[in-house]
Amino acid sequence: MVRARVARDFLLLVLAAVLMVGLLGCTGQAAAGGKIALHPQELDFGVVPSSAPVHRVARVRNEGDGWLEITGISTSCGCTTAEMTKRHLAPGEAADLKVTFDPQVHRGETGRFLRQVYIRSTDPDTPEATFTFWVTVVGAESDPEPVGEGGIRGLRR
Repeated sequence: MVRARVARDFLLLVLAAVLMVGLLGCTGQAAAGGKIALHPQELDFGVVPSSAPVHRVARVRNEGDGWLEITGISTSCGCTTAEMTKRHLAPGEAADLKVTFDPQVHRGETGRFLRQVYIRSTDPDTPEATFTFWVTVVGAESDPEPVGEGGIRGLRR
């Protein structure tokens, strides 16, 4: 008789646990996650000589309630590289995105170029964020002066 009562109590306990887990799992709320934000999203690097690489820094911020993981970074052209100081961001945390444009890759081409950096992350709403920049390249012997709007060199993805 004692055995039957213990078995019944154990069965009721297991059933109650299963019901609680089921009820808690059906709240309809999505799990908190990270949300990527770029500051700024676009930037003009200005006028630069064709003789040396230039660097600029943007900020990648987690504006979500959960962790954000940066899963990959790529660029639209071989003349551009990008690296982050940190790839796992807590809620509210930010990290630097260092972007380098090397005009020497284009072997003397001058003019206005548009390039992009693609940042992939665990943000479910924005799995790939895009940082866009422009740069005007002048000959190494020229003084960097603003150049008219002119054409923007092609975007390659």
